[in-house]
Amino acid sequence: MLHHTKNKGDIATTKAIADLTQKGYLVLTPLVCEHSPFDFVAYKDGKFYKIQAKYSSDNRIVNRTIWVDKKGIHKKYYKKEDFDFYAVYLPDIDKVVYPSVNFTGYSIATKLPNSPTPFYWWEDFTDFTDNAPKRSYKEFGVDLTTRKVNSEARIKTRKVERPLKEELEKMVWEKPTLQIGKDFGVSDKAVEKWCKAYGIEKPPRGYWMKKGVGKESKI
Repeated sequence: MLHHTKNKGDIATTKAIADLTQKGYLVLTPLVCEHSPFDFVAYKDGKFYKIQAKYSSDNRIVNRTIWVDKKGIHKKYYKKEDFDFYAVYLPDIDKVVYPSVNFTGYSIATKLPNSPTPFYWWEDFTDFTDNAPKRSYKEFGVDLTTRKVNSEARIKTRKVERPLKEELEKMVWEKPTLQIGKDFGVSDKAVEKWCKAYGIEKPPRGYWMKKGVGKESKI
């Protein structure tokens, strides 16, 4: 039991470190304290992020850690100040997602649930995420009355991967959101949701008119 749990934790940590390294982060790991409140620190663009890695077979973000030693089974609940973000490894899709501590207790869907209840979608957490919109069947081409799936709409939705925060932050000041949406094959509303999820400030109303681009909604 000890080795099984530890192996899963090691897999989650290894997957997260590899993924963040590919995304340009410098990863720093603790040298001594085995039960520190976070597993490692990621650094990029002058910012440090304390990370707690988790292996989640059921896609749920749990707020505790469990370990076993000669004294028995131990359980420790996290405090909000212990770390900044989770790095949750989802084995069913072999991906790591990065919800903040604000998402503790929630689940992140990798498949469409058999319910009309809004849900969090894994593609909205591919980078450190403080806020994310809840998704609905409608966005995935599902008819809520008949429950039939428009396979083409579903495939199109799942193929679009949201750009990294730094990339999107630069884009919104270079071109209107409608044009960004066209570049990615999504609507301007989808781009606005990306900005909201990342906490990115968009240009003020009338900005593109002054730049001579024309009304954003008319491009």
